[in-house]
Parts: sequence; C-alpha cells; structure tokens
Amino acid sequence: MAPTDSIYMLPVAERLLTWYPNGDRRAVLAESWDEDPQNKTITYHLRKGVRFHDGTPFNAEAVKWNLEMRLAKNRLTDGKYVKSIEVIDENTVRVHVTDYHNQLAFNYGWQQMYSPTAYKQAGGGDEEKSIQWARTHAVGTGPFKLKEFQIDTVIKYEKNNDYWQAGKPYLDGMEVRFIPDIMTASAMLEAGEVDAWIDVSAVQNVLDLQDKGMKVNWGPGFFWAILPNSSDPNSPFANKKVREAIEYAIDRPALADMLGYGKFEPFTQMAPKGWPGYVEGYDPRPYNPAKAKQLLAEAGHPNGFQTELLANAVTSQDAAAAIQAYLASVDITVKLDLTDPGRYAAAAFGTGWKGLIFAASGINPDSTDLYVHFGPSPMTYRTGTIGKSPEFLAANEAALREYNKAEEIKKIQAIVRQGGEDAMIIPIFRSAQAMVMQPWVHSEYVLIHTVVWDAENDWMEKR
Repeated sequence: MAPTDSIYMLPVAERLLTWYPNGDRRAVLAESWDEDPQNKTITYHLRKGVRFHDGTPFNAEAVKWNLEMRLAKNRLTDGKYVKSIEVIDENTVRVHVTDYHNQLAFNYGWQQMYSPTAYKQAGGGDEEKSIQWARTHAVGTGPFKLKEFQIDTVIKYEKNNDYWQAGKPYLDGMEVRFIPDIMTASAMLEAGEVDAWIDVSAVQNVLDLQDKGMKVNWGPGFFWAILPNSSDPNSPFANKKVREAIEYAIDRPALADMLGYGKFEPFTQMAPKGWPGYVEGYDPRPYNPAKAKQLLAEAGHPNGFQTELLANAVTSQDAAAAIQAYLASVDITVKLDLTDPGRYAAAAFGTGWKGLIFAASGINPDSTDLYVHFGPSPMTYRTGTIGKSPEFLAANEAALREYNKAEEIKKIQAIVRQGGEDAMIIPIFRSAQAMVMQPWVHSEYVLIHTVVWDAENDWMEKR
C-alpha cells in the first residue's frame, strides 16, 4: 500500500504502536513494549482478548505472521535487521535483530495487523488467490469492518460490535467516497450531501467553507519537495551544482503565498518551523536566478537543458506549472508529466522516476520523518533514486544510535544541515492539510498526522 491507502484502512486494521499528539509513542494493540539494545531484542506485550473481525484471536502468532509477510515482500521498514521473530507465549512476541537503533521498535510496531486466517482461507492454499483477494478485502481488529470497497469509487465500513474498546465505536458506519473534482466535493459539503471532507489541500475552498460556518481541523500539512534523480550518474541532477541551481531558481516564499493563501510555509531546509529538528536561520539558497544560471554554466549547461517533472495531477497541477515557469526562466525546459495518484505513488514509493518528481511526505510530531522519508532505510522514498552522500548517511546513523532524546534532536538538526549542504533535495513548502466538517461532526482526524486516525472516537450530534 501507498501511505494514502493505509489511512483508509486505519478504521479496519490497527497498529501495535502509534503517536500521542506531543510525539510520544502510544501503545494500541500492544499494551507495552520492552527494548533491549544490549541483547538486540524488542518485546511486544499484546492486549489480551482482542479478536479479528472473523472471530479469530489476535495473538503473538498473528503478529509474527504479519511481520514475516512484510519481510518476505520487502515491505518492512528496517526489515534487514530482523534475525528472527519469536513467539514467547500467546500474548508476547519478541523480535531478534542483528543491529540496533532507536527507531526499530516503532517501525516494527507501526505495522497494521490483518487476520492470517482470513488471508489463507480466501486462497484455499493458493497464494496468488489470497493476494488477489487481499487487494479488495481486509479483516483487521479495528472499530469498523470493511463492508464494501470499489477501487477509486467508495469504501463502506460497518460497526464492529465486538470491538475491544468497550462502548466504541460511536458511529454505526462510515462511507468514504472518492471525489476527484475539488469544486464538486466542496459543493457537496456545502449542500449538506456529505458530513465531512477529509484530506483537503485546496486551501481557498477550506477558508470559504470555514467562513460559511463549517468546522475545520488544520493538520500539520505535508512536506513538499522536488526530488531529483541524482543517483543516476548520467542524470544532470547527479551534479550538485545543478541541484543548487534549481533551488536558487525558485522563489519559494512567493510560490507558497500564491498557492497557500497564508497557510503554506515556504521551506529553506528539510524541516518546518516549530518542528524539533528545525535549524533556526538556516537558508543556504535564497531566490537568486542569476546565481542559478551561473551554477548551470559551471556545471556544463550554459544554455540549460531539458528534463521532466512528474507530479500528481489531483493535488499538484498548479504547483507543478509554477515550478515549470521558474525553471524556464533559467533555461531549464521542463516537460510536465501530470499523472493519476496511482502512477504517482508507484513512482515515488516503488519504481523511481527519470528526471524530477514533485512529492509530498508526512511531517511526524517527533521529528522522525527525516529517517522515514530520507534516511538509510526509508519507508517512503525507498527507490534509491535520490542520491545520498556518505556524510548524510553518517549523520543519520549518529542520530539513530542516540538514546537521549535531547541529544537525538541535535543530531537530527545535523542531518537537516547536511542534507542542505548536499542540496540532496529541493524543499519547497509545507502545505496546509485539513478536514472540513459539518457543525454536527466531531473528529480529531488530521490533527496529529494524516496517518493517525482514531475513528472509534468520531461521533455526530443528532440533527
């Protein structure tokens, strides 16, 4: 699954661990966990009495199966460190690792849990049949059961009456519809045809609806950046001066102001203001088109060159066009490849891209998104398309080996600075992500992060 897919499975499939609003780690399907760096083990103590929607027990064997499934498909972040997964007893599972760092327990605990029995029975022993079934079905432990799923159309959930949190969920069901046209979605909410509009990045529409009495949850937004194909030695972006030129060529404050209506934050580094890893005053390449042209000439491109920019047509069309215009002003001719969300996600998180990609990633409340998106073993941009210097990787390793949180933050700031010195990526802005609701709807979705949704707590007033 791409990150967006996992969001819509959160009402169905829960994780072992997640975050509190302040960034501290919170147990969900695990009651607690023990980390033993010296002996290189992580032990998860599971909640007792939890069952999957098919009635089978959620236990240590199920956790072992889920983790090993991801290991087999190379979809477990930091799976390369897993030596073995041991069932201690019905409610205790232990992961033995070959090496240790401070993100392992959370990365393994972040995985959503699905019923092994449902998966196996769907295929009747045929693995391919199980895989095909799992593309459109899911059986988890969450507050809602998956009732219906039509690709790119609708997801319907129904209440799990046997949910492990007594008295929850509060809603009898939910229905999520995919409405690709922003104006249509806005009109449906305003007309009262829907109760909420989730994951909204169209700021002007949000502000208009807020003025008309709608409730709005403003989330932390997304980290938007231009990611170069710099690992390919034949790519122009393998040259640091070309990457620097792109950064100098774009007026990020003007771009953020134009698109964000005061809600976007222009970036000068791989970190937003207020985030623990932010480096105060660090702005290595402010807008300077003349400097951009000079660097291109020094890199062997006095007349510029041609490239392409892959972008999500649903979320990024205006931003991509603006970037195209800025780069044209320094003689870089950009062909826009505006694609559907599926092909965008496949390139960003799976197959890689040829020239540039305009990509979004989440901003974690504990600053760990640097590791998740750009570190040695990224959860998102794992394609290897982004070149990473030995110095950048060493800075990551130093932070990952630090167990004092205050010292870790200092070392994360060193990662931010090294990424900037390398011009590894071109940070553009922090967008504003929102959930817009009718006055009778109550939800905390998007406040912590778009991949944290405690749907069991959502409710609506009678009307």
